[in-house]
Amino acid sequence: MSIDPVADKLGKLLKMLSSPRDGEVIAAARAILRTLEGAGADIHELAHRVESGKLSEADMQRIYDAAYADGQRDAEKDKPAELHDIEPNWHEMAINCRDQDDGRLTPRERDFVNDMLRWTVHRKPSEKQGKWLHLLYVRLGRRRQ
Repeated sequence: MSIDPVADKLGKLLKMLSSPRDGEVIAAARAILRTLEGAGADIHELAHRVESGKLSEADMQRIYDAAYADGQRDAEKDKPAELHDIEPNWHEMAINCRDQDDGRLTPRERDFVNDMLRWTVHRKPSEKQGKWLHLLYVRLGRRRQ
């Protein structure tokens, strides 16, 4: 069999090998092997294609550009998910600040937290509001277990 039908997919997977995350590198390597197997080929055929230079410079550039664009889109999609895994959402932060106040917030900060309790139900805070809410959330000790 030939790897031509899966060349674009292989190009994308090969670019994933440059990830700084070890888990992504391992997953990409395994996906390359599965893709080759599905095409009736193996890693040796891929290596032979690379060594023999059967891909033109234009083909390699096209594969690289497509994979890079996909990686950029994936990176942008992943950012909010990664942040959400680390911290609660804005409304949960506001609830936590209210619940852990214990008189530690100034009246101005307390008013701000109450505003955020109402606003974050329906919208995200502005960048400045988000920074202040996060600062209060961290200062108050985050979520008590």
